[in-house]
Order: sequence, then C-alpha cells, then structure tokens
Amino acid sequence: MQVIRPMLFTEAIEKLDSQSPIASRLNTEQWRTLPAALRENAFFSATIENARFLQKGRDFIGDFLSGARETLPNGDTMLKAGSRAEFVKQMQDFAIQNGMGPLDPKDEGTLTDIRSETRLSLIFNTKTAQAKEHGYWKQGMDPDVLDEFPASRFIREVETTTPRAIHQQNEGVVRLKTDVDFWTAMNSPSIGGFGVPWPPFGFNSGMGLEDCDRDEAERLGLISPGERLRPVEREFNDKLEASAMHLDEDMRAKLKEEFGDQIDIEDDRVRWKKKPEAAS
Repeated sequence: MQVIRPMLFTEAIEKLDSQSPIASRLNTEQWRTLPAALRENAFFSATIENARFLQKGRDFIGDFLSGARETLPNGDTMLKAGSRAEFVKQMQDFAIQNGMGPLDPKDEGTLTDIRSETRLSLIFNTKTAQAKEHGYWKQGMDPDVLDEFPASRFIREVETTTPRAIHQQNEGVVRLKTDVDFWTAMNSPSIGGFGVPWPPFGFNSGMGLEDCDRDEAERLGLISPGERLRPVEREFNDKLEASAMHLDEDMRAKLKEEFGDQIDIEDDRVRWKKKPEAAS
C-alpha cells in the first residue's frame, strides 16, 4: 500500500483547522445540496453521525500534514500520524469498538461500510488532498507567484473507469488561475464535484492541475505582456460566504432539523458552531 509522505504545509494545516467536525446522517448527494460555505467549512463523511469519529479523523490528518511528533516512554520520538495505513487501522479500531457499521450485512466491506479499507482510504486521500490543494491554490494567489505562473493546465493524473464527460472535453485546456467560474465548473456539485476552484475535482476524478508560466499564458493570448492579474481569493471567499446567506425559511428549517445545535442560524448568518476540541 502506498504511503503518502507527511508535508509541513501551513496553508493546508490552517484549512483543516478551520473545518468543524459535523455529524450527520446525510448522504453524499444530500450534502451537495447544502450551501457551499457549509460544505467547505465542515469535516464530514456521508452518513456518519459519530462526532468523535470525525474529530479523531480530523486530528489524525492534521498531525499527518504537520508532521507532528510524540515522545515515547523511552525518550525516543516518532511521528504521531505516519501513513494512510495507520489512519485506516486506527479508524477501523474506533469504528468497531463503537459499533459503527452498515445496517445491511450485504454492504460489509463496501464504500458504505465505514470500517472498510476502501472507505477509510478514500476519506484519507480526499481530506489530505483537499487541504493540500487548497494550500497550493492559496499560494498561487500570491501576487508574485501569480505574475510568474498566471495559468493552469487541466490534466489527467490518474486514469479512471468512469471519466466525467466535461473533464474529457477540457483535458489539456489552459485557463488563468483567476478564472474561478471555469475551474469551479470543472468541480461542480452537479457532476459530483466539491464546488471549489482547486482539486480534487470530485471523488476519483483523476484530474489535476499543472502550472503554466507567463510565457505560455502570453503565447496563448490569456494575458498581455506586462499585465498583472489581481488575486481572487477574497472574492471567492466572499462568494462562499454569500452562499450561506439569505436562505429561505424551508432551507433554514431543514438545516436546523438536520444539524441541531451544531449549526448557528442568526439573521443572515448561517455557520457551524465552534466547539472545544474533543479528546482523542
């Protein structure tokens, strides 16, 4: 089994730390109907109602991304969270000890079984990728970086048995990093995406990004010589925030019914309530 190396990456760690563990019985499709800001600021997994399980998962991935170390009784130090295999083992043990598993025995070992290696590996791969890719996107919005590498190429990194049609149509396309509408369309919830302009572009999409420098961007007519792009991080964050404002009464009632005291709804603000860190 592949082991993904830990990476000390401040932006990725901050992204993960900003997410609240949210327990819910909602499935993947139901989560996609929620406002983008709520999805993006939640650490969740479809149909998982055990908040301690989610907190433990978030803590492990945070330790993995930061390369956190612990001191053993003999004085030696080691990584607190060293690999995906370790994540799978720890989370399997927790799920079994807490009676978590599919209601239908026929689903044992499948993606619907939270104890399965397949499901837990997918959680680990997706959550680490989301945190790191957000970090890369945020770094790419630095004015100096954006000036030197203003565009990205949409590339296939991993072959998949069911490629999305829109991804096939746009494979190899180069667009400015600031073209948020295009990149978000490649990651639209309507095609199983996450609604953000950075990878991953949906579960098992196999798609990624490759930096394109200024010379290539100018050659393609995407940017004029001497033109400096304006970072769009703040505008995108404002757009995310706006997605959780001015919700109709039906959506507000739905959110309150589903999430209870995990969510705070006041005037035009809808957000997850921050809770003290749970013990592992």
